[in-house]
Amino acid sequence: MSHDTFNERIARINNHSGGGRSNMTRTEGGTATSMYSSPSMVGETPTARRNIKPMLMGAVLGMVGGTVAAGLENPAMPWGPGFEYNEMIVIPALLALCAGPVMAIAASAMRARFPSFFFFAAAYFPCVIATALLDLPLF
Repeated sequence: MSHDTFNERIARINNHSGGGRSNMTRTEGGTATSMYSSPSMVGETPTARRNIKPMLMGAVLGMVGGTVAAGLENPAMPWGPGFEYNEMIVIPALLALCAGPVMAIAASAMRARFPSFFFFAAAYFPCVIATALLDLPLF
């Protein structure tokens, strides 16, 4: 009796939400699971290629930010001291430098939910600091 009632309820749910088609899929173990129970596809494994784009974007933007920040104090750079718009570049360049460690800390805390942000920050932080230090006229 209860088995028939259960099957009738499942049939009504399927007819109501799926237009009469079944929303159940079979897994390797033989059990039926809902298609909406897992956000990832069955059998899909994460690859390293998926994280290349955020890492490259973080590295490139980190190098650009570090070069701009280091050039503010370097008279050899076109936007260095004496450039009439130097004051307009100071705040964005310092924000780019300070964003590196802040993003690294935030991304490490949110790694499970936002893996692309983690890889972006993991590439941005060392690139912005290293490029700023390499471009400074230390010698």
